[in-house]
Amino acid sequence: MLYGVLTPTPISPESKMTTAQTTATSTTSEEPTNDSSPEGLVDILEQMKENTDGDNVTLEDTLDSLNSRSFGPLLLVPAIMAVSPIGAIPGMSIVTGCVLMLIAIQMIFSSGRPWLPQRLLDFSFSRETLTKGIDKTLPWAKWLEGFTSRRLQTITHAPFHYVIATIVAFLALLFIPLAFLPFAVAIPGTAIALFALGITVRDGVLVILGFAVSCAAIGLAIYAWPF
Repeated sequence: MLYGVLTPTPISPESKMTTAQTTATSTTSEEPTNDSSPEGLVDILEQMKENTDGDNVTLEDTLDSLNSRSFGPLLLVPAIMAVSPIGAIPGMSIVTGCVLMLIAIQMIFSSGRPWLPQRLLDFSFSRETLTKGIDKTLPWAKWLEGFTSRRLQTITHAPFHYVIATIVAFLALLFIPLAFLPFAVAIPGTAIALFALGITVRDGVLVILGFAVSCAAIGLAIYAWPF
């Protein structure tokens, strides 16, 4: 490239104003509009529905639909799938239990996006089943969100989230034997969903409720063992 000598040209006030307006317009147009991370349960459900397409979807599709790397939403998606009508799909309880356990373990030892085996991510099911399950869950999600707020945020951060992750991993392990009992997975799944939602919206009250429901899930497993 050749460089020449430039003669400075006076800039009028009108030119400066036009340049400023152009820069402001350019900056505004470059701001992201629809790639934001979900902020709550309703937002997560809506992103799962809007950001997936086709006749069938995979577990990887549902996780990628969130545009989020945070552990809270990534835990919440399989937990919701387990406790909602979507959990009635054969094998869904086992798959979601394995996914939750792997995410929780990596939550303890890593801060990056968790790794999941491709075989689990490739688990597919009808998108119609997904959308119907979301539509049935949305009214409950909207009701629950009316009670959430930023409370007792200390227990949603480290070091408490290590305790939460350990409990979630144990509850996810219970999915495997409880999958053979009708609707039994709903109890540990609800506890995990409360933990995950509490972490996502920074609501410590939901985390405390998660601890309470966890006790019920463990009690159920002890009572029902060995079925």
